[in-house]
Amino acid sequence: MLWMELTSEMMGEAVKKADGLCLLPIGCLERHGPHLPLGTDQIAVDEVARLAAEEEPAVVFPSYYFGQISEARHCPGTFSLPHDLLLRLLKTVTEEIHRNGFSKILIVNGHGGNSGLLGYLMSWLRQEPREYVTYAVMPWQLEEEDRQRVAEMSETQGGHAGEMETSVILYLRPELVHLEDIKDPDDGRRRERQKALGKVSNPFGWYANFPTHYGGDARPATAEKGEFMMEAQVRRLVNAMRAVKADEATPEMQREFYAKADGNYEL
Repeated sequence: MLWMELTSEMMGEAVKKADGLCLLPIGCLERHGPHLPLGTDQIAVDEVARLAAEEEPAVVFPSYYFGQISEARHCPGTFSLPHDLLLRLLKTVTEEIHRNGFSKILIVNGHGGNSGLLGYLMSWLRQEPREYVTYAVMPWQLEEEDRQRVAEMSETQGGHAGEMETSVILYLRPELVHLEDIKDPDDGRRRERQKALGKVSNPFGWYANFPTHYGGDARPATAEKGEFMMEAQVRRLVNAMRAVKADEATPEMQREFYAKADGNYEL
C-alpha cells in the first residue's frame, strides 16, 4: 500500500492491514559515475519497498531522498542538506508517521552514506519517551544464501555505481543507463591517496579513494543480474518486516527503559 495512493478515509484500514507498520525508504541524490542517474539509490529502494509491501502488508511512505551525501557535494546534481537539519527532519517525519496511527516504523536504507545518519538518529530517539519504535534495515545486506549467489555471478569486486548497482538499474530502468558514457574503463579504480594514514580517519576518506564518485567496473552489468539483486533485496526486506511485526521485546524494553530513565529504578 502506497501512502501517496491512499485516500484519507482509507488510512485507518491501511494501518490495521499493515499491523501498524510503515516503511520509510530513504536514499539520496548523488552522482553514480558518468552512466547512472542521480536518483539511483532512491529508484531502487522505492521499488524494493513497494514489492516487499505487496508480499508482506505495510504502508510505504513516499520517496525520501533527503539522505546524507556531503561527500559528493563537489558533483553536479548532488542534493546535500546540513546534517543537523537532516536529523531533525527525519526525527520529525517519524513522529508524524506515528501521529497517523503507526506503532512501528522501518527505515529502509538504500544508500550506504546514510548509515551514520541513521545510527545517530537511533541514539537521538532514546532521549525522550515515545509510543512507537523505529527500526532500520539495509536490503543490500543480503541473506547469506543470496550473498553467496551474488559472489558467484559477480565478475568484479562491488563498488559504487559498479557492476551490481548498474545491473539493478538496467533491470528497473534501462533507458536511464548510459554505459557508453564510461570513457575511461579505469575511472572506478581505488586511488588510495591517503594510504600513508593507515586506519586514521578523516572527513575526506571517500574522496581520497573515489574522487569521481564512481567505484568498481560497471561494464559487466546485466539486467539478469539486476533482477536477481532485486529479488534478493525484497527477500531481505520481507524477512526484516516479519521480524519487526513479531517483535514484542523491543516495545516492552522501550517502556522499561524510559521508566527507569525517569527515576523508577524498581522496574
